[in-house]
Amino acid sequence: MLDFGGRRWYVECMKRLAAVIFVAVLCVTAVSCRTKDIRTVTIRVPEMKNQSCVQIVTEVIARQQGVLRETIAPDPVNRVVIVRYDSMQLAIKNIEHAVADAGFQANEIPADEKARQTLPADCR
Repeated sequence: MLDFGGRRWYVECMKRLAAVIFVAVLCVTAVSCRTKDIRTVTIRVPEMKNQSCVQIVTEVIARQQGVLRETIAPDPVNRVVIVRYDSMQLAIKNIEHAVADAGFQANEIPADEKARQTLPADCR
């Protein structure tokens, strides 16, 4: 028989309460964990002067896992590319370095010179 005035009852209640709180916190945490963080970034590409340059830059960016390919918006007039990407999979620096590795300056990341030399003449 339980002794409602004693310590044993209190300890059992506290154990059950702790278990309920643990399950509640676990459920809230599981529901609130982010799996995506979609961001938009503008990347300046000064050498992106024409459609052939746009195509190269767009293809390089589209290959990056986490980029929402259908949202890549190149603007050769202003020499920028607007990109939406999932920052849980990819960082802006990854995109910038991919563009730079293809031979184009991307924001403050300088173009890879060897890759730059392989670009069409009008993109250098």
